[in-house]
Amino acid sequence: ATVRCGARVDTAPDSAGLSETGPLYFIPQKEIVYNGLLPYSDRLDREATELLAEIKANLCRAVLLRELWPGVAFWSRKLFSFLKLYGRRFSKEDHILFIKLLYELVTLPNLEPHMMQSYARLLIQLLKKKELLSRDDLQLPWRPLCDLYERALYSKTEHLGLIWFPNSLDHILKALIKSCRLYFPASSTKEMLDEWRPLLCVFDVVMQKAISNMELFLPTIMPPEEHSQVLSSKYSLSEPELTQLHLVNLFARLANDNIGYVDWTPYIPTIFTRILRSLNLPVGVSQMVSPRYLTNSYDIGYLVLWVTALLGGPGNPAQKELTCLFNSIASFYHPSNHGRWQSRLMRLLQRLPASVVRRVHRERHAAPSWITLVPEHQRLTDADLQEFTRSLIGAALLAMFSKTDSTDAAYALQNLALLTQELVIPPVLEKTYAAMETLTEPHTLTATLSCMIGMARSLVSPNNHYPEGRAHVLPLLMGSLPGVDPNDFSKCMITFQFITTFTTLVPLVDCSSAPCQRTDLTEIEKDLCFASAEFEDFVVQFLDRNAITVILHLNVLCYIFSFFVKQ
Repeated sequence: ATVRCGARVDTAPDSAGLSETGPLYFIPQKEIVYNGLLPYSDRLDREATELLAEIKANLCRAVLLRELWPGVAFWSRKLFSFLKLYGRRFSKEDHILFIKLLYELVTLPNLEPHMMQSYARLLIQLLKKKELLSRDDLQLPWRPLCDLYERALYSKTEHLGLIWFPNSLDHILKALIKSCRLYFPASSTKEMLDEWRPLLCVFDVVMQKAISNMELFLPTIMPPEEHSQVLSSKYSLSEPELTQLHLVNLFARLANDNIGYVDWTPYIPTIFTRILRSLNLPVGVSQMVSPRYLTNSYDIGYLVLWVTALLGGPGNPAQKELTCLFNSIASFYHPSNHGRWQSRLMRLLQRLPASVVRRVHRERHAAPSWITLVPEHQRLTDADLQEFTRSLIGAALLAMFSKTDSTDAAYALQNLALLTQELVIPPVLEKTYAAMETLTEPHTLTATLSCMIGMARSLVSPNNHYPEGRAHVLPLLMGSLPGVDPNDFSKCMITFQFITTFTTLVPLVDCSSAPCQRTDLTEIEKDLCFASAEFEDFVVQFLDRNAITVILHLNVLCYIFSFFVKQ
């Protein structure tokens, strides 16, 4: 929609570029849609327009007068508040000019650290929605930001007490660089490599600085027309000095941002071999991993991102290696096994399905933008997702009953159920029914109920992959009633959470008369309507369990009372 900006702004010199005179029509970059639901939403447009005009005029005036404090600092905070209240309710031209102005302010030499932090936070907010601005709209030089990073992190005077940097400055600058590197020009890649590749000497400590700079600054998102001229020379994948280095961060980001445009097939066996070795699993009987070998561990987040980007394509070679990897480490997920390596294995199991879910959403449901889409031949098909689920389901079912916690396994099963309900839900249901019939194993019951809570939405969703899942809702609710035991607090609370989740997703309404009134219902829907007559029995038995225990969970009580109100 086109918004009219009728506020009149004092004319400022064109060098600032942040103010206009007279009425203006523009398309907002991205508004907060919830503001339209407020009772005073009719006044928000005028308020936002007047506030934006005031910010633009005074920020421009303060910059021209070189009044960094308090002028620029005050109106930059006003702009930050504007983003929180109204979103990016300004034109693309204003968006670009705001970014350029803040970028110049952040990279000013000898700027006070606290002011640098303030401007950096605002610039990160302006750059947060990368789909709004392409590199054709905005380009930022990388050299001033690199110099700022050099001055802040490798200062020669800070340890002498001549300057003080806040502890959070490191994280803020890294976040700023990650937001800005998308808009570095194409020529910046060659300039960075020409400067940092000569520092890759294993006998010099400066090599670590060069590697960290490469992982942090090098851009990896680019249009397809630049792939042939940039990707082949950017990281020189065929040259030994980079392929033999453990640049997991850089290569994972490169693979994720350019799925289908980089051929990783020759390196897939080596990648998975290094992943297996980085898990530091004990080999042999009564052998422990020495602490000095634990430095070989890679960050699980980057490993998961890299593996996810390798999946799919003709033949799906990465999936075969992934299946072999989990077949070799499946026994370590058994509840009887426990060691310092277990936390890494559980994080791998938890994050990998979540990363695949994000990729599937990116390929099938994401809104179109200027960012390059994954080619059709490289996208994950339903057969690929089924094969991926089969490779992880065994380890996930073993990890359900871990001695430490079943939360990671529940999270993994939840995401696997989003991908392929028909392969994940039946085995978990089988274990859940068996656990409900055994009163002497409370840990088994709490673990299975925790996993069923995560898969509740997939179980009750009306889709064609597992249509009989909704028929299990009432048997599960009835079977969970013995878990309402005031003598076992943990089991009682997980049972309440289980009942709350399902009563939130499924209304407790008697629909047994619906098949007589409607003729467009399927056989499964008719069976569900007839089964809903048993909701009253569930409610009565639930209240009979223990009135005091029921009061402990008021949320469940509200849904129970709503049933009687509807009756």
